[in-house]
Amino acid sequence: MIVLAACSSDKVQVAPPDELYRQATQDFVDGNYGISIQTYKYLLDHYPLDDRAEDVELRIAEAHYADEAYPEAIAAFSDFQRMHPTSPRLPEVEYNIGKAYMAQMDTIDRDLNAAANAHARFESVIVRYPSSEYANRARAELQQVREHLASRELYVARFYLGRGNNGAGRTRVATLLATYPETSAAREAISLIAEDARATGDDELAQVADAAYAATEGNDRDEVKDGTVPPVRPAPGGPVDALRVRLSPHAVASPVQPTQPTTAKPGAAQPVL
Repeated sequence: MIVLAACSSDKVQVAPPDELYRQATQDFVDGNYGISIQTYKYLLDHYPLDDRAEDVELRIAEAHYADEAYPEAIAAFSDFQRMHPTSPRLPEVEYNIGKAYMAQMDTIDRDLNAAANAHARFESVIVRYPSSEYANRARAELQQVREHLASRELYVARFYLGRGNNGAGRTRVATLLATYPETSAAREAISLIAEDARATGDDELAQVADAAYAATEGNDRDEVKDGTVPPVRPAPGGPVDALRVRLSPHAVASPVQPTQPTTAKPGAAQPVL
């Protein structure tokens, strides 16, 4: 890393900003992210008024992200938001924070804070910057996050139903249908209810579930799961709503909110039931 232009016994001279920027950018391109970050920071420390300072701050955050140092990337992107509240690049920054949280999502039987944080950030992009190019990107990523969160609800519902706790399992499915009705996990949950209803001799519930399943046709496609094709949201008052009410009349959408900040991938944990 070149940081010195010359040195003598009395004085150390810092390399020109153009040279520091060129070197840091080359290291970034070459994948030497740690060195790139050090040089960019050195540039900011010694030339804080450089015209490229704002770009350099973003490059530092992007280098952390590229290096898979996601908590550090989130912190750097958040610092940029705080320091540049009118920047035209804020939609991109908010989207990248969502992506950094999304990259920390673990399996559905573990902590969901990263997924909940990603959900909040992508929703923020869509609501705050609806005309930006990042709004459409955020919609696609948000759908994947919602599938992940819905799959957790389905996982817990299977847990209950598999142990004969039909009431708890059906209530969990009702919450899933209220919160994530457009997901492929919701369609799977409806199928699960239909099977459970037949197994327990509840023909009326099975018929209601069959009608709801038919109404969600197409939402189990891979193109829907990855967000490239928008899912079809069930019509209010339709068969899916009828099933939700039949399962649990008072079930309402569960808020998607993180319970604590996500700073790293969580370790193994038992499902929260």
